[in-house]
Amino acid sequence: MKINLIVCAATAIILTSLSACGPSQTEQAAKKIKITEALLAKGDTINALLRLDSIPKLYPEAVSEINKAIQISNGIYSAQLSKQRELLTGANKVISSLLNEFKPEKGEFDRYTNYIPNRQVFDKSWSRSFIQVTLNEKGDLTLASNYFGESWLDHTSFRLVTGRLEVKTDSVPLDNINNHHSDFIPSKWEKVTYRGPKADEVIAAIALNWDKKLKVVFTGKGKSTYIMWLEDYDKNAIKSAYELSKAFKIKSEAEKLIPVLEKKIKS
Repeated sequence: MKINLIVCAATAIILTSLSACGPSQTEQAAKKIKITEALLAKGDTINALLRLDSIPKLYPEAVSEINKAIQISNGIYSAQLSKQRELLTGANKVISSLLNEFKPEKGEFDRYTNYIPNRQVFDKSWSRSFIQVTLNEKGDLTLASNYFGESWLDHTSFRLVTGRLEVKTDSVPLDNINNHHSDFIPSKWEKVTYRGPKADEVIAAIALNWDKKLKVVFTGKGKSTYIMWLEDYDKNAIKSAYELSKAFKIKSEAEKLIPVLEKKIKS
């Protein structure tokens, strides 16, 4: 029994000695801070913040290093906060400058307010063929091809052509709810609505090439087509909608991030 006690005591002494010979919490925390600084030099703020946030938990005795880690973290979060505030200010300026170009609409069952370019509202455009864009306050864009003619075209898509650039919408079948026909005797009116990545691509192509001649080819049933050139006011409307959409999205993201970043900054 006495021998066992001696062995246990000796083991404890050895373990204590080995522990004392290892790096202290202060040294380990300082090493982690150096690694963090290297990560920040490479622009890797995500992993840097993860290491900084772990220091108080892993090394509670390293008071000076904990304070330094908090200072570095605060600096990162403060820079991110300033950036988001700048983005929010810029987005609000864009929204204020463009919003009067659009007519707001919100139906009884609509969750968000929709915005239609003033020149493209129904009462000003129902009797012409044109490409229309709308967006909501979230920044989601919707594209539509409107055909007005003496006979049915039964179009399901269209493509945009300018120089070497050619982009095309998805095809919307004639029996789809987004492919609408109306008979204004003796004229015919068709409206096809597009959403999603391909629609966004066409909108971006028009917005980024608004100062060029842009040809649109409606693809109808069989081999029938309808060709037209986009009017300047329609190109400008689509460009404004594209810019307003980006501003709405930047504003939404900034408004989510700002309170989160404010809470992360420690006093």
